[in-house]
Amino acid sequence: MSDDRVLEHILNPSAPVNATLPKVQDDPEPESPVAAEAKKLEVKAVKLAEMGKLQESLQGFNEAISIAPEVASLYNNRAQLYRLLNQIDNASDDIETALRLSGGKGKTAMQAYSQRAMVHVLNKNEEAARLDFERSAELGGKFAACQAAKLNPYAKLCNEMLEKAMQELQ
Repeated sequence: MSDDRVLEHILNPSAPVNATLPKVQDDPEPESPVAAEAKKLEVKAVKLAEMGKLQESLQGFNEAISIAPEVASLYNNRAQLYRLLNQIDNASDDIETALRLSGGKGKTAMQAYSQRAMVHVLNKNEEAARLDFERSAELGGKFAACQAAKLNPYAKLCNEMLEKAMQELQ
């Protein structure tokens, strides 16, 4: 293990030690003019959410979905907004739709698996969360890889033992 990897593990002990994550695969470009227009509406809706205009953002996502219901990222991003609005059931429905439409592949699926994992965490279902974080990590999700490691019972035990050993050395 290189010095950089050792240092990374010391500074970020929850990150998997030998993790080499795949490159995140971009989602396919919109094939129709309608889907391209929906993607523009999606970008606008995301910006509105970032400005705290959540209801306007929701209207934008709804409009985009109404004209291009086959675009997975629209559902994934609306799910994020629903989570911000504390509408977890709606978020869960959109996450499932995003995963179905994406075929479980690409950037949208990576993000949707992480979102579903976060919903599992809210519901205190650590095992389901860990599995979804692992699925996201398999698609290149760095955040997900760290979260999966934190939830791994063996990693937890190893980190506790390492922390104890480091404390005893000080």
